[in-house]
Amino acid sequence: MKKEFKINDLFINHRDELCTGAIIFIFFIFTMILNFHTDYTSDDFKYHFLYDTLHTPHEGTKRISSLWDVIISQINHWKICNGRVVAHGLLQTILPFGKVFFRIFNSLTYSALGFLVYKHASFKRSDPFLLCIIYILMWFFIPQYGLTVLWASGAANYLWCAAIILAYLLPYRKYALSDNGKPDDSTKNLVIMSVFGLFAGCTSENTGGGLVLMCMLFVILYKIKGLKIPRWSLAGILSSAAGAFVLISAPSSGNKLSGDLTLELISARIKDIFGISAELTYILLLIITVLLILMIVFKKTDTLGETNMLLPFVYIIGAYAMIGVLILSPQYPERSWFTPVICLIITAGMLFSCLRTGINGLFDAASVIAATAAFSIFIVSFSIVFKDVNKTYKTVKEGVDRIEQAIEQGKDEVTIPIVTPTDSKYDPFNGAGYVKKSADDWLNAWMAEYYGIDRINGQ
Repeated sequence: MKKEFKINDLFINHRDELCTGAIIFIFFIFTMILNFHTDYTSDDFKYHFLYDTLHTPHEGTKRISSLWDVIISQINHWKICNGRVVAHGLLQTILPFGKVFFRIFNSLTYSALGFLVYKHASFKRSDPFLLCIIYILMWFFIPQYGLTVLWASGAANYLWCAAIILAYLLPYRKYALSDNGKPDDSTKNLVIMSVFGLFAGCTSENTGGGLVLMCMLFVILYKIKGLKIPRWSLAGILSSAAGAFVLISAPSSGNKLSGDLTLELISARIKDIFGISAELTYILLLIITVLLILMIVFKKTDTLGETNMLLPFVYIIGAYAMIGVLILSPQYPERSWFTPVICLIITAGMLFSCLRTGINGLFDAASVIAATAAFSIFIVSFSIVFKDVNKTYKTVKEGVDRIEQAIEQGKDEVTIPIVTPTDSKYDPFNGAGYVKKSADDWLNAWMAEYYGIDRINGQ
């Protein structure tokens, strides 16, 4: 009886923490189901090898087998492809461990990103309802989900880099609001933030500068609040700026930026970017507006104080800075909105969390109903998405099975089905190239190199 009492007591005292862990695990399983129904495609095959060409494999093509290979590969990548050495360096470090390891790692990273969004958004020590809502918002609003979460190369560039950025910004966020547990102004933290900043700033062309701006906005917020400005926060600004410079200054980045910007070109890009932004974020902005109105009606702005209510604007400004800088780029695919959308989800989460601060029974019940309804809609959506993803995966798996059978039989050539992906944004093959008819196609060539067979044809 005494042992049973202790177990019950533990559950009562840590109910919210246990529910939080359960929610993370549930969404990890959902994500892992999709990851285990996704295979390599497009650049994924090429990144298994030391990067030394923009073209097809050659006699000296070498499979990545050590960390030193990754370093050499990314030096080459910086010179001849683009400066995203953090994303592709991580990818080339993970891929050699095999498909199963990648799928689990990728699912864990997605779960970690949701938890990081939650830590940035929450004003309470533990709030499982908020965490559930955040995962659901991520599911519905992350742009080109299949290409940014499930496709290996896309996940490295967007999912993993967003997690790096939020992890790097977490000390800034904690210092702004925590009375206890603030990161201290120690030499150790100064060194950690200086090193980490180089990697966080070197994530992508539009997020690096946005990250630097957000760090600066946090420091300005410290000044407004009358807080001592820690050395690590200033060092973080400098190091993340240095990381962004390393990325943009890559000799291969010339095609990512525009040399001649005319007024007509700028106007056209602003129109395009505004249109894409409206399509991807208007519902999120509506949610943010409604939550803000509710905060004003219920006078929740007084709960946290005027200066703390400036915090959501750090994420809003950061999000639109990351979007605005795309004017300099001749290409701006929807997946470039990944981190800005994550910042807007944090903003919505902050307002929701603020409404739940000091809540009464009525609003608590409303939160439970909202979370339950949202989760039910998510389950319906997931079941539809899984059918689409699995439909494409069956064709891909048939091709992989044919390749493996051909290798076992000692054949040097194989023909596999050409994939016709669904039009779902959750299908990673919708937008990422796969095998073509000709064995001489660059993707067929790298796929053949990966599997160790001479020629792969598509039919």
